Amino acid sequence: MPLDREAKRTAWLLIGPAVLVLLALNIYPTFYAFDISLYYWRLAGLQPRRFIGFQNYQLLFSDDRFLHSILVSIEFVVLAVGIEFVLGLGLAFVFNTRLPGLATIRKLSMLPVMLMPLVSGLVWFYMFNENFGVVNWFVSLILGHRVPFLTSRHLALGTIVVADAWQWTPFIMFVMFAALQALPEYVYEAARMDGLSDWQILWRVTVPLLRPAIMIVVVIRVVDALRMIELVFMMTKGGGGTEVLPWYLYSTAFISMNLGYAAAMAVLFIIMVSILSQLLIRRLAADQV
Repeated sequence: MPLDREAKRTAWLLIGPAVLVLLALNIYPTFYAFDISLYYWRLAGLQPRRFIGFQNYQLLFSDDRFLHSILVSIEFVVLAVGIEFVLGLGLAFVFNTRLPGLATIRKLSMLPVMLMPLVSGLVWFYMFNENFGVVNWFVSLILGHRVPFLTSRHLALGTIVVADAWQWTPFIMFVMFAALQALPEYVYEAARMDGLSDWQILWRVTVPLLRPAIMIVVVIRVVDALRMIELVFMMTKGGGGTEVLPWYLYSTAFISMNLGYAAAMAVLFIIMVSILSQLLIRRLAADQV
């Protein structure tokens, strides 16, 4: 039913402030970043800002460090989100059982999500520190020597994955637990009447019904994990093969002071994340049909 002119005016008055906030906080910075990306602009140098067109973008595709940071980001996302999903889904099934004491444990398990990522990164930095970390203290008791968790090329990324999984596994667990609680009981009664075993009920009934919730939580975590920088900042500073794309962008802009090149990197990063999120959302929409 189409709205009349007065109703349209009222609707725009109601959504107008939200639209202005969206334009101010999201749309304008994106266009401003694209504008900066067309210039050579180094704050650390004496040369003034000058227009160079798309040269920054051309340099990005020949920058081995940029391409490697993309691969590291993908590796981190696959490992972190994969581990978090498996653990979160398993814990959701555990907490969905009616055992005494699980309600209290479920509430306490939400504490890591409430911490700021910077605080979480600082805590895990002190725990894994090679000189005075409590984890290394236990490892030295067992192995007789300390392990460079935060500097080793083979261990540093895995250490960050552990820290990220500790913080965000409860989030996935709570989403999947809520989805499990919302499943209709009559579906399971019908499945048991048809003679399905518990394993068949899991794969033929529960998992298909959970698919929308699974897709939603995967989209949220993949996009969030792609922009992860706090743990790298607090734990490794990009060392040990942990230079993800957001950290390379940060170091280019605020350490090397190369704002034009960093802006081009940010624009490409926005495009890549937007395309990936749209593909995942379309997959979710297709599953709903």
